[in-house]
Amino acid sequence: MVGRRIGHYQILEKLGSGGMGEIFKAQDPRLNRFVAIKSLSASGAEDPERRRRFTQEAQAASALNHPNIITIYDVLTEGGTDYMVMEFIAGRTLAERIPKGGLAVAEALQYGVQIADALRTAHAAGIIHRDLKPGNVMVTDSGLVKVLDFGLAKIDTAALSEETQTLRAAPMTIEGSILGTVSYMSPEQAQGRKVDARSDIFSFGVLLYEMVTGEKAFSADSSISTIASILRDEVRPISDFASVPNELEEAIRRSVRKDPGERWQTMEEMFQALTAVKQKFDSGHLTVPGIAHSAKATTQPRKRKLWIPVVAASALVVAGGLDWWWFTRQHRPATARPAEAALVPPKAAPPPTTGEKPEPRGPAVLTNQDVIAMVQANLAQSLILGQIRASETRFDLSTPELIRLAKAGVPERVIEQMRHPKGVVAAPAPAPSAPTPATVTRQVHILGGLPFPVRLLADVPAGAEAGTPLHFQAVEDYRVGDNVAIARGARVTGELMGAGKKVLGIGGKVQFRLESVTAVDGTKLKIKASPGRDSGKNQHAIEPPGRKSKDVLAPAGTEYTAYFDGDQTVAVKK
Repeated sequence: MVGRRIGHYQILEKLGSGGMGEIFKAQDPRLNRFVAIKSLSASGAEDPERRRRFTQEAQAASALNHPNIITIYDVLTEGGTDYMVMEFIAGRTLAERIPKGGLAVAEALQYGVQIADALRTAHAAGIIHRDLKPGNVMVTDSGLVKVLDFGLAKIDTAALSEETQTLRAAPMTIEGSILGTVSYMSPEQAQGRKVDARSDIFSFGVLLYEMVTGEKAFSADSSISTIASILRDEVRPISDFASVPNELEEAIRRSVRKDPGERWQTMEEMFQALTAVKQKFDSGHLTVPGIAHSAKATTQPRKRKLWIPVVAASALVVAGGLDWWWFTRQHRPATARPAEAALVPPKAAPPPTTGEKPEPRGPAVLTNQDVIAMVQANLAQSLILGQIRASETRFDLSTPELIRLAKAGVPERVIEQMRHPKGVVAAPAPAPSAPTPATVTRQVHILGGLPFPVRLLADVPAGAEAGTPLHFQAVEDYRVGDNVAIARGARVTGELMGAGKKVLGIGGKVQFRLESVTAVDGTKLKIKASPGRDSGKNQHAIEPPGRKSKDVLAPAGTEYTAYFDGDQTVAVKK
């Protein structure tokens, strides 16, 4: 292939190969640019399913115009072989970039926000990727992310029967060329069930997990065992491998829940959550537990086990092999660097002299002020206790000094160790916790046909097919008397329907129906989009009155009226 021409493209070199075919770097002489050309393998050309997926990848990606999604330039056939021409990306995949121990938090957030932005755009266009994994995400040297390979993308399949969808999904989950994908499948995809955007959210969460830990969330000796793990096992806590902000860990944990209804419900929600975490982290208002937030901290490789140096230091102190605290204290330069000044607070002013010459003290004699300095420097309590036991001490435990120690944040256990410097002070027994009072609830009744406002969470693109899931939220609290039965922001689900019938030339607009709203007790209340207490009608035009757009049927933020479908009850707190 190298040296040949495909169309007007000059093949320069082979970039790689896979089960679907080969990828080459080529020159476009007309526009004087490099391109990447993907060829369908000879065996694939004889397989109608593979040819369908090859064409589908081009159609899906070319329908999306986004800086974080690869651009498709052309599709052509020559000599009985299909070729796809796309932008050439100089960079490495995430599979190549993720090191042992995971990426630094700043880097993981930088890439994660871009991937989420690409996926929310695809989902808004009705496209679900279904094959998100490190090998399908490219990162340039400048840090720009490109999501690749929409060959398994699900495009407007809501009209297919569930049986047909399962048959189409089956070869995609067992084909040898994509066995590596199994580790990133959602539970519903692994079971061949109908998938929606929440399946991509699960896969994205698994990818984020690997980005920050360097470990696969689900991995076993075989694809079958891996699928069993996805269906059965919870992921290990991220804190077992790495330190990340609590908000980031919670965002990832929520995305990998087994039940799609318990995950983030839209990629828009997850994008907003990750963006908020990134903004706080970049501003310094959010830090990694145990690590100071600085440019150096975010660019240096992260230690996988932060406790190792602490344990080692403690052992050395107890053994008396290295007086670490006093070494740094005695060998600190006269003018401390800014980082040192921030870490070790200045010593308090000495008390007024009485005219008597102070008694000289050896360099390894600890005082109250030394203990306060260690506490304020955030040394581990075990290290402070070991230092007290291993050193000569001259503590003042008078009432005024005890008050000063307490105000400085010295823990009770450390003060007790100061009373008995050579003894071993046991940790205090935890105080018995008060029993949590049982929540008392009562049932309130909601009458069928009553209305409440809801708001659309994501754009509904023009051309979206019937069956496309819709997501709304309650605009305000819905109260029954003084009780909140539905909280503001509660999740509301619905589904796009086909166009209604025209009567005397009027009507024919695309309709939608509503399904449920989540009440304060977690129950799903049945709702509908049409008024009437007993009417079985449940549909309403999706397009806002007076608004016409070629690209969007209804923009995010459009408000509609929902109606309770029949009398129902909700348990509320008394």
